[in-house]
Amino acid sequence: MSAALDITLEAGDVTESHADVVLLKHARGFFGADQSVARRLEKVGISESQLEVPVGAHVFVETRGAIGAPLALFLGTVRLGSFGYHEIRQFAARALQALESRPGIRHIACTVHGPNYGLDEDEAALALVGGLVEAFLRGAGPPSLERITVVELQPRRAERLRRALERGLGKTPGVEPLATGWGFRVKRPGQGQAQVVQAPPLATAGAQSLAKPHAFVAMPFAPELEDVYHYGILGPVKAAGLLCERVDQAVFEGAIIQRIKERIDTAKVVIADLSMANPNVYLEVGYAWGRGRQTILLVRDIKELKFDVAGYRCLIYKNIRDLETQLSRELQHLG
Repeated sequence: MSAALDITLEAGDVTESHADVVLLKHARGFFGADQSVARRLEKVGISESQLEVPVGAHVFVETRGAIGAPLALFLGTVRLGSFGYHEIRQFAARALQALESRPGIRHIACTVHGPNYGLDEDEAALALVGGLVEAFLRGAGPPSLERITVVELQPRRAERLRRALERGLGKTPGVEPLATGWGFRVKRPGQGQAQVVQAPPLATAGAQSLAKPHAFVAMPFAPELEDVYHYGILGPVKAAGLLCERVDQAVFEGAIIQRIKERIDTAKVVIADLSMANPNVYLEVGYAWGRGRQTILLVRDIKELKFDVAGYRCLIYKNIRDLETQLSRELQHLG
């Protein structure tokens, strides 16, 4: 049994990874990287129906050169809207347990689940890696396992996730940075040695995520607003001690709408950028008001406001730094 495991994170396309196996999910449907792999497999004669595994089950698929890895592991999970931090941590542990039956697996590749359908990206990454590390320390996984690579398609998000994992893995006793390149080495304790115990935030991500207060952000997914979110909104929200959740309208379907409602219902505050007058954002604001949630409205230009909120207090920001300052001050007033 391997005594050490290297955890790395890199920017790239998981379908091109040359790991021994790629971890994927079937969340009563295919989304994101799972969908990309399913489509590639279909081109080599492997139908989606062969990958549609029920909740709790899994299937191994020889990829026939359709992707970089020779093997794919699909795990059946709950619907996407219900696949939260706790389920991500369970998914990670289930994957290592399933791989115990496959000899010779040294390198696993996977992606972070959650950021595009409403989860806090840092918490989602910590839940995934926390689950993998916890399962490994308990003895799960193929005996030959040496490395797990988390692959993130967006380079800028990859850098942010690296910083999140540094905060998590770097605080866990017995976990050391790799001598070369970015990553960490997790060592199983030897006989007679004390068990390695994860420290927060790695230990609590997934296990205690639902108990953490969160802000729900409603805003358009437009390239010109990405820096507004990551530097003008995300920073103040994190500084206020809140998870930051945001749903991509590209996956705005039935299950996601239900999750939006649930997360607005439990949000400490709803932050809505009304710039560009996006109808989905107005829908979420209306629901938040109907549920009596505290709401902070933002807009770049007062002329972009629609008549139904024109009389409601709104933070008008000139630039990202201005937004960061105003929102930080507003969140402080919330306590």
